[in-house]
Amino acid sequence: MAKMSLDNYGVIGVGSFGSAVARALAESGKSVIAIDSNPVVLRELSTVVSSVYQISSLSKEALEDAGIGNCSTVVVGIGENLESSILATMECIDIGVPRVVSKAGSVEHGRILKKIGAEVIFPENDAGERLAQSLMSRANLDMLPLSEDFSIISLDLNPDFEGKTILELNWRKKYGVNVIALMENGHADATILPETVISKDCRAVLAGHNDALERFRDVNAKGLD
Repeated sequence: MAKMSLDNYGVIGVGSFGSAVARALAESGKSVIAIDSNPVVLRELSTVVSSVYQISSLSKEALEDAGIGNCSTVVVGIGENLESSILATMECIDIGVPRVVSKAGSVEHGRILKKIGAEVIFPENDAGERLAQSLMSRANLDMLPLSEDFSIISLDLNPDFEGKTILELNWRKKYGVNVIALMENGHADATILPETVISKDCRAVLAGHNDALERFRDVNAKGLD
């Protein structure tokens, strides 16, 4: 059995949010275990991440068999099913994962997750909520570090991007950043498609290597040429 490494990450629940995090981590050179009950989403990730596991029951034994105990950080991307989110978080903490970051679908959900020992991220909550329990603020940028060189950030987008689609902007290819969610007027959309259009006064949640995020911050400040 492999030993726990700082470069080993687990992502449980690879919907829009979890998939974006898993891809960005893998593209930053991290070893990623992706876990979900849906074989379709796992098949799409199988060529990107280190390993995928289809698990229908989030038991401690199933998670240990998948290698979660070897991970330094596990991101629980289950926000809709409260019971499954709490169970997965508790089992990871019980296994001994040093850092568990869990997605919350509501403030109440987040409070429960915090009480059992997880860091909490609200990618689909009001724009006024903190991006996570442990965030770092710098100018107009909120940051949740997942490792020394990989983070999740949120920032207000330059008005120049308004009306452009994700495909047209192509930030993933140009700058190496992945869009996890877009927020506008206190509402968020975590279903990011190529045809998704950047709206007025939009705030984005992005994941990627710190250098890539810093480059994008500079591009965002300047806007389109």
